Amino acid sequence: MKYKAWLVTIIVFLAGVLFAAGNFKVPPTMVAVLGEMKVSIIMGGWLMSSSALAGIVLALPAGGIMSKIGPKKLGLFALFCALIGNIVGALAANFMMLMVGRLIEGIGFGLIGVVAPAIIALCFPAEKRGLPMAIWSVWVGTGMLLIFSATNVIMPLFSWRGVWWFVAILAAIMMVLFAGGVQVPEVAEAEPGVLKQETAALKPALPYEGFKSPASWLLSLIFMMFGFGVGAMMTFAPTFMVEEVGMDVANANMNTSVITLGMITGGILMGFILNKVKNRSFLLVVSMVLTAIFMGLTFEVTSPNLILPFMLIMGLIYSMVPAVIFTISPEAAVSPATVGITMGIIVLGQNLSGFIGPVFIGAIVERGGGAWSAATLPLVVAGLIGVIASVLYGLVMKKRASGQSSQLNGLLNKKTGAA
Repeated sequence: MKYKAWLVTIIVFLAGVLFAAGNFKVPPTMVAVLGEMKVSIIMGGWLMSSSALAGIVLALPAGGIMSKIGPKKLGLFALFCALIGNIVGALAANFMMLMVGRLIEGIGFGLIGVVAPAIIALCFPAEKRGLPMAIWSVWVGTGMLLIFSATNVIMPLFSWRGVWWFVAILAAIMMVLFAGGVQVPEVAEAEPGVLKQETAALKPALPYEGFKSPASWLLSLIFMMFGFGVGAMMTFAPTFMVEEVGMDVANANMNTSVITLGMITGGILMGFILNKVKNRSFLLVVSMVLTAIFMGLTFEVTSPNLILPFMLIMGLIYSMVPAVIFTISPEAAVSPATVGITMGIIVLGQNLSGFIGPVFIGAIVERGGGAWSAATLPLVVAGLIGVIASVLYGLVMKKRASGQSSQLNGLLNKKTGAA
């Protein structure tokens, strides 16, 4: 079971990397795309955000759909959307068709965020879930590193359309691997302790009751604020470095990709930390505080000598929040039956940030006359909201644990009295 669990995790992770690469192929190609299509930077923000639109619509229903058809079939459908969406984009004759392709692949991007962590959660018990979930949490960083590196090789030979074809080919390969290698255990067949929670023993719940979990919605809000900052950086960092720092496109893409190295390294380290730390709610607060600080510095570092170390450290910091959230998300659910709904709620926040962030930041910068520092205030506010939400999450989980303890004591007392 352990061998199969890790094999499935690797395949699911690679699928996530594919989707992240597809989603973040816009930033390193944005200058070329905007030039060919003759549209403004605001439309560039919309191009990035459009893939998140379908994910917003599907995030909440995805948990219910997954419970009906199973995570494997839903994962294959997501990969099919990635394949078709990138083919449409590669053949796009105008900006509208390019947007349509982004919407189609956005369906898959939204679904994989629900499917993948749910599959991993089924394969590992809670006490061993930290490392595989932390590895999963770096899917975005790994995908960005792949696409930013590949773009510098592909674009000079095949233009930006070659990047879309590259992702389409990877999607076709991934469909074959996913179909043949992913075996998802049922809850009853999973390892002892998988998805086991005190809440399940005390109060069974139907899937729709997952919408009533304040903890799930708080995690969604935290991910939304986190994603707002990360999305702003990853969407506009290459353009910012070209316009504000004075780099050429290749160097800007290379420097931006450094953040992904930090995210990958930090994410794996967080896996070991999460398996050791018992108070994961406190770890979430610390992670969000550090993230908020760097969000405020996003467009304030303009020295060419500081960009590289800044990006590396930022990547290490930005790896923390997703690793913690994906690990604790099953605990935020009110029962095993509602884990899919909880994942959907969290992904909703992730996709909302991916949709709103690039468009909002693009509009703020353009309204500020091209001054990138105009984006600092909204990034600071988003970071503060994330910190407050993480503190509230800790309080909610503490209250829930106290209530569960009281309920369990009541049950034990009743049994003792009956005896």
